[in-house]
Amino acid sequence: MSKKLDLLKATSRVISDSGVNRLTLDAVAQEANVSKGGLLYHYATKDELIKALNLHVLENFRKLIEKHVATGSSYHEAYILATLDSLKKDDVTTSLLASISTNRELLNLWREEYKYINEKLSKEDYKIEYSLLVKSVCHGLWFSDLFHFEQIDHDDKQKLINYLFDLLKED
Repeated sequence: MSKKLDLLKATSRVISDSGVNRLTLDAVAQEANVSKGGLLYHYATKDELIKALNLHVLENFRKLIEKHVATGSSYHEAYILATLDSLKKDDVTTSLLASISTNRELLNLWREEYKYINEKLSKEDYKIEYSLLVKSVCHGLWFSDLFHFEQIDHDDKQKLINYLFDLLKED
């Protein structure tokens, strides 16, 4: 694993384990077992670190979608499956939480990605209501995890995803 990836994973762990209010360059360096100077060599500021975390998460999420599309899923199905995959890790929620809490301008990265996703979804021949439902459910699952609202266990998440797939087949 590359040093930059180690630092991003350490950033995510600090946010997940201690909370975003405890996210400091010192805490990340300690979590990654590197000197602060070693961290600063790769990321000069906390904003740079959080931006890199967001870019990493968005790139990985897009790769998850592409992986599912490559196996024959529609983009709608792939988006749902990638969301379910992403919930097994904290990366999406920690990067969002860091952006919301420290520099809301970093959310523009997510806004741009959503434009891309919406464009891909709109090219498929599904009712707009189905696309809206898919996005709302996926976002709801992320935000439920992000803010530790009512936790939906893995089995119930899978039931919900299966229900969306059944609706898709009816459409």
